[in-house]
Amino acid sequence: MLDYIIVGQGIAGSLLAYELLQANKKVLVLNDESLPSSSQVAGGMFNPVTGRHLAKTWLADELFPFLKTYYPEIEQRFNAKFFHQTGLFRPYVNEKQRTQFQNAILKHEIAHYVSDAKDFEKMGQFIANDLGGLQTADAGWVDVPELLKTLKSHFIASESYANEAFNYDELKVKPENVIYKSYEAKSIIFCEGFHAKNNPFFNWLPFNPVKGETLLVESPDYAVTEIVNQGSWVIPLAERKCRFGATYSWHDLDFEITEKARATLQEKIGKFFKSDYRIISQQAGVRPSTTDRRPFLGKHPEYINIYIFNGLGTKGVSIAPFFARQFRDFLLQGKEINSETTIERFYTLY
Repeated sequence: MLDYIIVGQGIAGSLLAYELLQANKKVLVLNDESLPSSSQVAGGMFNPVTGRHLAKTWLADELFPFLKTYYPEIEQRFNAKFFHQTGLFRPYVNEKQRTQFQNAILKHEIAHYVSDAKDFEKMGQFIANDLGGLQTADAGWVDVPELLKTLKSHFIASESYANEAFNYDELKVKPENVIYKSYEAKSIIFCEGFHAKNNPFFNWLPFNPVKGETLLVESPDYAVTEIVNQGSWVIPLAERKCRFGATYSWHDLDFEITEKARATLQEKIGKFFKSDYRIISQQAGVRPSTTDRRPFLGKHPEYINIYIFNGLGTKGVSIAPFFARQFRDFLLQGKEINSETTIERFYTLY
């Protein structure tokens, strides 16, 4: 008998499955590879200080020390490369913003995360930054598709992976276990991202999905190694490529690219990006965000063998490692889940 069936191999399902396999549990990841996945098109940026008001990311002091060791450990184990702590440069738009940001550093007590950029002049031929900007050393990006490919290979080698669509009607829930087709497990955990909207066990949870689009471009002369963020962002990739992102839309929640998003990104990026570039491709995804911007972790209010790990939203790369470990400890040791993430906060909606 399996210990856990995990439905979905986005960043949530992948890291949780990895944690459970590390604990010597028998796991089967069921993943429908024909479904579009927001994890596969994610920019993968992590940044402890975000927003137009320069505020510290939720739980940054716990999440960021954890992720900075977590991802490199996986890289080392599998001889992979997907974690890039490049730092982030945020050029000032104008004097007013510079004053606001300097005040915000004191107000939010984030001087240990951000500082005035000292070498911004050398970026001048690539990035408009006449007033300088702020540097965040603890920021960077994760190549999420490469991470998922690495872990998928691990699951396959562990005989813990199957490419198949999940049919909810074929799930039988018993007091002591669950049965799905020919599989029998003690519990099942749904990690379906945006596709949870079709899940009859958890579609009552208050998701607030948001569509995002990005551009992959080639810019032969661009030589900035940090992420640059001025409302929209530029992530430097290998081979003189960059990713531009990202748009936000709470309408038309699909995985189709749009001309409107392309024009919006080019307009916003064009305000500070000075190098020539050529668009290679455009991608769209739907982030599984929630109404209160906190993840959904926990046990179904009625069925004791059904769980969810979802709702990582726009900051999945930052929060997935910490909460995959916390959820593992909840499942195996009965430790408490962070009160802001447990789905018990929404049991009254069921």
